[in-house]
Amino acid sequence: MAPPRRWAGFLAVALAAGTSLAAQTNSPLATRHDAEKPAHDATHYDVWIRLADSGSVFQAAVSTRWTLRDSTPIRINLDPAYRITKVTVDDRPATHRRAGSDLILVSVPAGAGPRVVTRIEYQGAPPKFERQGRKSGLDDGLVQRGSGASRKIFADNWPNRARKWLAAQDHPSDKATVAWTIEAPSALTVVASGTETERTDLGGGMTRWRFSIEQPIPVYTMVIGAARLAVTKLAAAQCAIRCIPVSIYTYPEDSAWAVSGPFKRSTEMIDFFSRLVAPYPYSELRHVQTSTIFGGMENSTVIFYDEQGYTSKRLGEGTVAHETAHQWFGDAATEGDWHHLWLSEGFATYATALWNEHRGGDSALRATMADARTAVLRSAATERPIIDPEATDLLGLLNTNNYPKGAWVLHTLRGLIGDSAFFRGIRRYYRDHEHGNALTADLVRIMSDEAGTDLEWYFRQALTQPGYPVIAAKASVEGGHLVIELTQVQKPAYGTFRLPNLQVRVAGRIVDVPMTERSARAVTHWSGGPAPAVEVDPSGWWLHDVAKP
Repeated sequence: MAPPRRWAGFLAVALAAGTSLAAQTNSPLATRHDAEKPAHDATHYDVWIRLADSGSVFQAAVSTRWTLRDSTPIRINLDPAYRITKVTVDDRPATHRRAGSDLILVSVPAGAGPRVVTRIEYQGAPPKFERQGRKSGLDDGLVQRGSGASRKIFADNWPNRARKWLAAQDHPSDKATVAWTIEAPSALTVVASGTETERTDLGGGMTRWRFSIEQPIPVYTMVIGAARLAVTKLAAAQCAIRCIPVSIYTYPEDSAWAVSGPFKRSTEMIDFFSRLVAPYPYSELRHVQTSTIFGGMENSTVIFYDEQGYTSKRLGEGTVAHETAHQWFGDAATEGDWHHLWLSEGFATYATALWNEHRGGDSALRATMADARTAVLRSAATERPIIDPEATDLLGLLNTNNYPKGAWVLHTLRGLIGDSAFFRGIRRYYRDHEHGNALTADLVRIMSDEAGTDLEWYFRQALTQPGYPVIAAKASVEGGHLVIELTQVQKPAYGTFRLPNLQVRVAGRIVDVPMTERSARAVTHWSGGPAPAVEVDPSGWWLHDVAKP
């Protein structure tokens, strides 16, 4: 479905009051607001971890290859719950100290070159998960429960909780490859980000598993898991380009339902997103039932789903589509700052709408976006902008701003510039930032280029203004003409919105009423009779509310 193409002049009018992105030196769309900023570049992690048959104590060693930017200390995140037994730089003992609760500073030896390898050996148990000052009974970061054959161990990293168990530079802008050596009880099946390369019986009831991934991924998607799991291999995906193995890992009792239910079309999803955006970015994909605190978590190559979604039969195809889309947006093309999270969650949410459109046509897309609109209108999060410099609670970013409202940013953009420019821009944005990072300004530049006009005004409006337009509409008959008047009546704190391609429907007719200021007026011929009701935005391209008469 493509939007109307008759809006050639509207952008020029809208841009008259705008400012070129190229002229901005401090655009909020290019600003990094995170308090943590990586000092050096971690390029590869080599992780050894030995998991226990019961309890929460484990042993680990992490060797990290670094490209140094200067002589400042190397910053490694690790919770103070662990006892560090050894720290080296290039196999030599290194000076290190704690700075803050979860930061280790490792001194760079004099004369060290631009590339070094650190190694940290440690052991202990994860702290308990804490949210807003309240602790739960769950381990944080690496959730470990049960013993023997009922043992379940799953990493749960998002957003910056990998540091609760993994010594790493825990920020999405620092992506790296990773290799795993995992020693685990032999009764358990082990999974990890990447592809399995070795499985060796160590004796004594322990098995060694090795995994590796060749593409750099954000630390929050570097995970491991171990449990008694049934494995179902599905048909390979994307075989027209390169066959991608797809499999489902579930607790044995939930296997049949998972295959016939939420994952029935999981291979088709990869095919669809591969055609829509780009080839699948990794070597395989596994969908895993776990003890994550999230409904789904998009770990690269190994998506984790909440076990309760299986037992309650609430896990649906929409969640699978959302997490699958994250393999492209969030995992391969990653936000460079947490405050630009909409580049991950908004994209995955809109990708789910596109999947619904693919399966059910225009009506399915409209229904999905209508549900997204309802969620935004009911949410208090909309009192803040999507890119919110004051946000400090990273878990709090999992809100309607970054999910359905972020999806609406893309949907409205599609309506503004048309399908051809929109999807060209999405593909180019992904291609330019695959296995790297991006800020919103990068998307603005590409979309403006593909549309042939500067779109900074639109992205500033959509992402840095709170709220949404609330439109009061009325029609009156004056001397054989129908006069349509629209007025924005939202809270003053929301500001004024420009809706240059806005339309209304009156008596079955579509009338253009572009709003470049707080009010707009259109006059059309009227053959008689009382003034009809006015339907605002009948094609559904704008996130808005309608004021009650």
